[in-house]
Amino acid sequence: MKSKDCTVLVCSCAKYADVLGPFAALWAKFWPDCPFETVLATDAGCGIAGFDRTIVCGERTSWPARLTMALDKISTPYVIMLCDDYFLESKVDTQLILFRLEQAKRLDAANLRLIPNPKPGISNSKPANEGLLEYAKNNAYCIATQTGIWNREFLKKLATGKSSIWEFERRGSFEVGDEQRPLLVVPQKEFPFVDAVHKGYWEKFGLAVCRDNGIAVDLSKRTLPPFTVRLVEGFKGLIFAVFPWNAIVSVQNALGIGAKEKK
Repeated sequence: MKSKDCTVLVCSCAKYADVLGPFAALWAKFWPDCPFETVLATDAGCGIAGFDRTIVCGERTSWPARLTMALDKISTPYVIMLCDDYFLESKVDTQLILFRLEQAKRLDAANLRLIPNPKPGISNSKPANEGLLEYAKNNAYCIATQTGIWNREFLKKLATGKSSIWEFERRGSFEVGDEQRPLLVVPQKEFPFVDAVHKGYWEKFGLAVCRDNGIAVDLSKRTLPPFTVRLVEGFKGLIFAVFPWNAIVSVQNALGIGAKEKK
């Protein structure tokens, strides 16, 4: 019997069909006792075994459009949202996730992120949050696709009208000032995944997780990033390390630059 309180929603598209096989294999290995229905939301022609249900949203739909369409077909009040390139690397602690779900319900959280990335300042932590930290709203990346437990209605409202995953994170972070429910985050990483693909290229640690678990990867579909891409990413990392994130993201929003690869 699957939970009536929460659903796992994996957001994907045909462009990332080569990633879904490894995702599903690692999921089956490291979370075989997942108590939640696992739903894949994708565009046309991208279904794969390993999910309880697939929601096909149609060709040429954007990432936010697929997300909102899938949320309309999910009835649970909470959703654990994942991107298709979030590969599990070790066993999931089911009881811990169930405890965090109960906290999200009890504290009426809009979102309870299961990895502190980015980590909010201690000043944002409140005793009433039972040891959890809290993101200040209208701050860069207080909204992100990092794995977390979402209030389904809040998530749907946030995604509605967005044209890309980039808008969802970067613009959405500055559209939640009136939200009364908290944006919470665990103090330490509790969902054991790696972000296996970045900017459309494999990350070395993503390939390593597959290799270590005997999972074949089709390198004809995507490769490791070339030197120029690594150079640009290194420069961006330096910029974020030196300058305030809010200022950087505000400029990006204003100029429409720095967008992620479209899905």
